[in-house]
Amino acid sequence: MTAQKCIPRTVWHGLDGTGYNNIAQELESENPTLRKWISVYAIYKYPITNDPHQYYEFIHHSKNFRYAIVIFTIPSKTLETSDGVDDRGITIAKLETMNSEAEINAFIENLDIDPELFTTPWRCEYPL
Repeated sequence: MTAQKCIPRTVWHGLDGTGYNNIAQELESENPTLRKWISVYAIYKYPITNDPHQYYEFIHHSKNFRYAIVIFTIPSKTLETSDGVDDRGITIAKLETMNSEAEINAFIENLDIDPELFTTPWRCEYPL
């Protein structure tokens, strides 16, 4: 029996500590005109108010949970021509909320995504 893979400890501690609010990795897109990412957000780090424009909509939808995992696509053309991306420019394929690292690992394993490839957003060209 092989040990379950998990998010690298340094990356996880950066997410669950004070380092950063999300971690991500780019996934292979089934459509060559789209790029695809998965990201784990530490929702508890966001001081959410009633202002719907304060954060991305999926963060507001996840406010009662500790973490949110979002998988989305964005047209490559948008990334090439836009200075910034908001949640109107992405298509969310999956949004899941959870409260523990164990839940995150089980969910990622179920999707057959390699958790060891998660990194900081700036290391994988994360657009949000």
